[in-house]
Amino acid sequence: MKNTKGASGSAAALAAAAVGAGLLAGGLLVNGRVDAAPTGQTQGAVLTAQKKPEYPESLAKALRQGNVLILGRVNREGRAVDLHAITASHKDFVKPAVDAVGEWRFKPAMRDGVPVEVFLNAAVRFRLQGENLGDIGLPVLGDLSVFPADGQGKKTAPDGFPIRRGKDPALRAEAVLDVPAKDAARTLTIKVEAVSPSQRHVPIFQPPVQVPAKATEVRIPIVAQIGSDWEEGVWLLRFLVDGNGAGGGQFWLADDPGRFEFHIPSTSPASTP
Repeated sequence: MKNTKGASGSAAALAAAAVGAGLLAGGLLVNGRVDAAPTGQTQGAVLTAQKKPEYPESLAKALRQGNVLILGRVNREGRAVDLHAITASHKDFVKPAVDAVGEWRFKPAMRDGVPVEVFLNAAVRFRLQGENLGDIGLPVLGDLSVFPADGQGKKTAPDGFPIRRGKDPALRAEAVLDVPAKDAARTLTIKVEAVSPSQRHVPIFQPPVQVPAKATEVRIPIVAQIGSDWEEGVWLLRFLVDGNGAGGGQFWLADDPGRFEFHIPSTSPASTP
């Protein structure tokens, strides 16, 4: 996670951005040209340039903080493209968040030494300085990484790589849930669903999660077995906390990802109070 400082009008603010693309070394980007990685190298995309979002002045003055969750892809040239905001703490956070992510740059992901396109789950945090830092109201995702995995949940490829149906028995998701700080420890009821391209909802995580006193985030590891009847395409992960929507992300599933065309669904962002 990388933090950048920004200001809007007379209200100084911290705008922290977190990316859910692979954070492993990839090929070299030289003068706009992608040099091939060593033969056989498989690596995730690497964030190399991260534009900070502009903090909306009206929200800074109102002491509004929150997150925006964005689906997209990192193409073979290392650009974040096909961006869609799916969750926002306030609608006025959406445009500056999407504009900023659109200017992020990556070393592209590599499979066997060749640049490949991967999916992107990006989360942009808007935070104010001072005693109200992190006061976000309701819980919302602050980061999400999704990996192909073996039957025991061990990662078998970098974050953002498509899951190969019939070859990757499971997925592993690593989520960071941002929560409002409380003086006492508490328990949250969290439900995570995998939502198919045809809108089939499959529960994959439902145990309660303990949040320590004064904590502002909690990490949630998730392992889910891939069903033999799961269809090819772009799947969504949907998070609910105490019955309220808390954002989500995507993963790609196909028999042969190199020959499958993935279409990211375009939806209006759900807002959290």
